[in-house]
Amino acid sequence: MSRINWENAYLRLNPEAALKNLETPFVYHIGRDELYEIDETAAQFLQACDGTQIGRALTSEAEFVEFCLEEGILEAKENPDPIDVYMCQRIEPSLRYLELQLTHQCNLHCAHCYLGEHAEAPSLSLTDAVRITREFAAMGGLRLLISGGEPLLYGELESYLRQISGLPVRRVLFTNGTLINTENMKIADVHEIQFSLDGWTEGHDRLRGKGAFARTMEGVRIARDCGMPISFATMIHRYNQHEFDLMAAFMEDVGAVEWGVDALCRAGSLVRHDDYLVSDEECVPLMAYGFGGGYHGASEGWACGRHLMTVMPDGRAAKCGFYMDSPVGNAGSGLRKCWEKIGHTRLADLVECRHCPVVEDCRGGCRFRASDPLSPDPVMCRLYDI
Repeated sequence: MSRINWENAYLRLNPEAALKNLETPFVYHIGRDELYEIDETAAQFLQACDGTQIGRALTSEAEFVEFCLEEGILEAKENPDPIDVYMCQRIEPSLRYLELQLTHQCNLHCAHCYLGEHAEAPSLSLTDAVRITREFAAMGGLRLLISGGEPLLYGELESYLRQISGLPVRRVLFTNGTLINTENMKIADVHEIQFSLDGWTEGHDRLRGKGAFARTMEGVRIARDCGMPISFATMIHRYNQHEFDLMAAFMEDVGAVEWGVDALCRAGSLVRHDDYLVSDEECVPLMAYGFGGGYHGASEGWACGRHLMTVMPDGRAAKCGFYMDSPVGNAGSGLRKCWEKIGHTRLADLVECRHCPVVEDCRGGCRFRASDPLSPDPVMCRLYDI
């Protein structure tokens, strides 16, 4: 759009964009999962872009406006089209990612499941699920990771997604893919579906059960046919090491927006299946296959987990799913109260890491995978050849 057009048009924040008052101001494009850092002047300008004023009354910064129009941050309307533009109160550290485990029910019994075997499989009440999600959005959250168990087994999923659909967060559904069909895709009001793909036919089925691979592939096909952006998560194990070239070709073929590849953590069911584990030396070359993942800002001087929290189906909150046995409270009674109790680790406190030349890049790696809370993560040390 030319300068004269935007100057005489009504500027409005794109519905796919949201202002986020994190440690510093940002604007987040929800649909593209992109985060843009802005200064206070830009933040004030974008807050004024509520569809009630023409461009020339708001600013003379043509270059910035045209950038925002090109990036889909702003819209230019011929007529007034008012919206509410919200900027949350700043919270430090910011909670940017919330893994919401709606249920621990699952139709598979994976050999590596960090949840282990549960005699009971609780589900989060719809009231709490919606309340927690709304509070997450009000706190400036970016990515809502809807997980389980298998979230497609959550009995209130359709109602839950309907009630949170207007919130300014990116909704990502984590699934094993075996239960996706044309009917539940009609109610899958999310921005992205992330499939667990732990190998090709042999490797995936070895970990997740015979026939799981074929059913996951069918779920991927259905999601793609519906135009849903898809991503994948893969855990490296003994029986999929030879299948990464096949998976890489598949990722390109289906247009995956992200492929997360990581090493297993010895937890849950995996403690009884040591034969799946591979050495750090074997893991590192395979981790290079991964790609994607939007930029969501870094926290200089802090170890991993600075911006993440998990809420379990019984409402208990913990720093991530591996810390289920160390909850900080019940999110149903207040997500922010729980977040304020989460402990964070300074890189300066990692005695063996603090003078490492790459510590700001690896941030000490996974705290759970380290031998103790202040030790290095051996996988990341190997990855950076330290």
